[in-house]
Amino acid sequence: MIRRAPKHHPTPGLPSVNLLSPSAFERMATSKLRKRFLAAGVALVVLIAGLWAAQHLRVGEAEQMLAVEKAETARLTADTQALAPVRAFVTGVELQKQTVQEAMAREIYFSLVLDGLEGSTPSGARLESLAVTLAPPTPEAPPPAEGETAEGEAAAAPAAPPVPSPCPGPDPFNTLPVVGCVTLSGTAANRAEVGDLVVSLGEDKLFVEPFISTTTTADGSGVSFSGSVGLSEAVFSKRYAKIDKLLAQEASP
Repeated sequence: MIRRAPKHHPTPGLPSVNLLSPSAFERMATSKLRKRFLAAGVALVVLIAGLWAAQHLRVGEAEQMLAVEKAETARLTADTQALAPVRAFVTGVELQKQTVQEAMAREIYFSLVLDGLEGSTPSGARLESLAVTLAPPTPEAPPPAEGETAEGEAAAAPAAPPVPSPCPGPDPFNTLPVVGCVTLSGTAANRAEVGDLVVSLGEDKLFVEPFISTTTTADGSGVSFSGSVGLSEAVFSKRYAKIDKLLAQEASP
């Protein structure tokens, strides 16, 4: 005998009846959508307000920094204007220093020249007259004119015109540069003493190319001579070459 499964009967309850019209459901959906848009708009407004507040804060900080920098610029400008006379004074001092250095660059210690001549004169000789002639300064080479050199080629500096030597030397075709010339004359016991004078002058760094042009034997045993000797750059004092150091020493107590 086959048993059949009992049939399930629905649970008894109240029947569901939808009494709202479709337009009511549309109004409800529209209301929900409006609320969502409103919430999104409020969130967007809050976000924009936050960004604006942050940007406004940054702008305020930048304006404060700008005001501080403007005040500092004004202070520095006032200090610069107040120090303008000091700058003009310093510039004037630098120009004076340069003028002194250029004017005294060829200053000669004539006391050194006299001491050198006296030390080089042998015991049997005597200098009776001296005359010093200074050489003119070497002229500077003129700058090349514009347009003389082709593009990409190095310009060869024109040679400065030669300065004639104020002092004759033993070799008239190969004279050494000198800064001055001492013309001298005197007497010696003999010609050997005159030769010793020439050798001694040649060994002294102050002198260049000693040259005895004439020697004359007097009636007695003495010899008269005349000649010249050039002066080297060692006779320059150079005491103003380091003028800054000199001024610092003068300023120190």
